[in-house]
Amino acid sequence: MALSMDAAKLSTIIVLNSSCAKKSFRLIGAVFIGARLDDTVRVMVTGLLLNYRDAVRSISCVHSLLGQGIQHVVVWDNSADGGTSAAAIAAVFVHDARVDLHVSVANLGFAAGVNRGLEHCHQRYPGAWVLLINNDARLLPGGLTKLVDALVANSNARIAYPDIDHAGRVLGPAYCHRLTGLLSWRARRGYFPYASGCCLLVAAERVALPLFDEDFFMYGEDWELGWRLAQLPGAMAYVHETLVEHDGSASSGLGSAFYESHMVAAHLILARKLARSWVETGVLLASRICMLVARGAIRSIRFRSLVPCKALWHGVRIASGRR
Repeated sequence: MALSMDAAKLSTIIVLNSSCAKKSFRLIGAVFIGARLDDTVRVMVTGLLLNYRDAVRSISCVHSLLGQGIQHVVVWDNSADGGTSAAAIAAVFVHDARVDLHVSVANLGFAAGVNRGLEHCHQRYPGAWVLLINNDARLLPGGLTKLVDALVANSNARIAYPDIDHAGRVLGPAYCHRLTGLLSWRARRGYFPYASGCCLLVAAERVALPLFDEDFFMYGEDWELGWRLAQLPGAMAYVHETLVEHDGSASSGLGSAFYESHMVAAHLILARKLARSWVETGVLLASRICMLVARGAIRSIRFRSLVPCKALWHGVRIASGRR
């Protein structure tokens, strides 16, 4: 894999010109050509995904991005497995200069890993938009065009996100209740919207780095990002179409001790982030604890396992900085 090539050659180039007033796009090879009003914009798009000991899914994800015409994909390897996973990925793309593989000596977690990857994209491909996608997800044909379309059409939007097929269940915008942390797939009073970190197109020049709050190791970083963006009108552009297929919890294991404990920690950390005063901190933490105890009991019954209940204490320790 070649690691030193001109950024303009490595990133998909999206060209918008003023030939007509109605917005339209067509794909010709790796070049997107479209028209919107009377402005002209050139945008580069680079792919970014994190790998954690799952080379097979990461390879499939990279192929799905390259198949969309993306000319450069950054793979940030968070495996901390002595380079085993990275070597498997490198073996497949050894002669493909479009794949840029970086190996972290330690598992930084999702938020920090993404932030390091975005910093790399910012430094090497200044001005490029970044398509962030889970390694266990695949971008469907035409997906990139429609996400770019959404960002171009909404100059205030910082990110664009689509509907995602989670193993047969199609999900779009999600909502988090500020007081209790309860999640919903419908807009409700007291809830703020957030976009799943599974697939986001990030307009780099419109956002400040770091994108995610690194106090979150795994889970919750997209909730916190949603809270920040919700304060900015029009900051999230939603594409109401299924553009991504996602296996879901492939690397963490839904219902595992890791998943349960880090989900508990994410809720407690988020409570501190959303609080505007010490009084609110106490109220939000108290409401979260009640919700999490109930959640643990329900999930223990559902899975016929004590893991969700046992994860409560471990999650508290993670949230307080004691792993």
